[in-house]
Amino acid sequence: MRLACFAGLLFGTLALACSDSDTIVSLNVCTLASVDAESIESLDVNIEGAVNQAQVLQGVSILPCGTKPAYFRRIGLPEGTEKGTASIEVRALDASGTLVEAGSVDVVVRPEETVAAFIELGEAVPSTGGAAGAPGVGGLGGAAGLGGANGEAGAN
Repeated sequence: MRLACFAGLLFGTLALACSDSDTIVSLNVCTLASVDAESIESLDVNIEGAVNQAQVLQGVSILPCGTKPAYFRRIGLPEGTEKGTASIEVRALDASGTLVEAGSVDVVVRPEETVAAFIELGEAVPSTGGAAGAPGVGGLGGAAGLGGANGEAGAN
């Protein structure tokens, strides 16, 4: 029995470790206050630049920014991906496919490495920090300089 469990664990670990490419985008998505996170059902992810790839991620659970953990997904890039800049756009969709919010970020991908991409959906709510202060008073001008001494006529 223990041997069967160990074999299953080993096989599962090997299956997860093997992939076509070890070039990975670690996608992290969260929502700002202006977005209803509960209405998001899927993410339409487009990567363009150093690599061109599109994915639709279904059944996502996006949380507000600052909440741990935010939505996280490892996206494997194709074998042979070259070093370069990739633009990642995420479109959050509701159950009917209507756009809820979108966000994007540029990252530099490198072959056989993992790069983190952090995307915040929505706009930050401006602070209502209180009334503005009174305008400042201008400074006083400097004191007038003293004139130079009169010169005396020279001797003949």
